[in-house]
Amino acid sequence: MNLLQSHYTYIILIAFTISGPFLLSFDKKVAFYKEWKHFFWAMLPTSLAYILWDVIATKTGVWKFNTEFLLGPFIGNLPLEEYLFFIVVPYACLFIYACLKAYFPKLSKPNWHNAISAIVIILCLVAQIKAPGHAYTWSTFGLLGITFVTLQAIRFTGHLSYLMAAWTVALIPMAFVNGILTGNPVLIYDDAENLGIRIGTIPFEDFFYNLLYMTWMISLYEWYKLRERRTMHHQN
Repeated sequence: MNLLQSHYTYIILIAFTISGPFLLSFDKKVAFYKEWKHFFWAMLPTSLAYILWDVIATKTGVWKFNTEFLLGPFIGNLPLEEYLFFIVVPYACLFIYACLKAYFPKLSKPNWHNAISAIVIILCLVAQIKAPGHAYTWSTFGLLGITFVTLQAIRFTGHLSYLMAAWTVALIPMAFVNGILTGNPVLIYDDAENLGIRIGTIPFEDFFYNLLYMTWMISLYEWYKLRERRTMHHQN
């Protein structure tokens, strides 16, 4: 029996995603276990927003889940595995970000931040022009563009070099996990709601759906840490 083509497919992918980052969280240099509090508060509002987005997208037919590859229990119109996904994948992504900061302390390049924002914003505009009215394309690139414009406007861009590096590294496990999710398929997309461009079996939008999540979560994570440092400074 091929477990990656069974009712255990999605839950096995979730276990695979969390296993390495969780075990390596106790590495002395990264010590990510000390960041669990910050992770929780950064993940919670971001995942709640994404779950709401997921509920709406599933209800309107932007995508749907194939019960052939699920354990069975649904909460609302989402499978149990989808809720776990929005805990496990954020953990893995933030772990990658923390590792890059710990092992490559000089990676941040302030002169890159404006260029990164400009490239992302232009890409978002082009994607929306190419696919007017396509729900997945417009929601993903619209929110991503607004997010980067906002970060520029409030001058909160110091984390963008590490963010983009972490997203680039995360593309490797993402390609494996999403490749199986969209290849079996566990998740079935309505291509009328996206650009119709696939990287392997993965819709192009998926990569930026992940970037948007990472941007929201990591920005919140850095904001919480900045606020904590300022509070400690005032107390001292």
